[in-house]
Amino acid sequence: MNVSFYARREPGGERDLLADGALGAIPVMRGAYVLASTDGTEFIYPWGRSSVFYIGKASCLLRRLRQHRTFTLKAREEPRADDPWWPRYQYGAAFGTAAAWFTVRGRQSEADLEADMFAYFYDEFGSIPVANQQWPW
Repeated sequence: MNVSFYARREPGGERDLLADGALGAIPVMRGAYVLASTDGTEFIYPWGRSSVFYIGKASCLLRRLRQHRTFTLKAREEPRADDPWWPRYQYGAAFGTAAAWFTVRGRQSEADLEADMFAYFYDEFGSIPVANQQWPW
């Protein structure tokens, strides 16, 4: 996964979120994460292409990424169910889901880390990720 838009530091880890055993390495810590396609799909943004489709934050990375895995697998099984799936799960179901995570440092909040990542993504691609529905507050 290419997370070079956030060149301030390397991710704490990366995993194919839908692979068996993927959750074992994800920390029980606060942070932010990036979701990207695993099938080679790149989404078209105003200033370039990226496999990234979502940026999020978590008070517990393991719990939040486990939820993404669960709902993405459900969306894969029933893509047109009566209950609409959020776009982040539909994108993951259609194109695969790789996750890269970043833990907070010092007094940084997960919301501040996420907002920082959004700003860097926007500066490189001219848009927020396609499955995010709004800027973080």
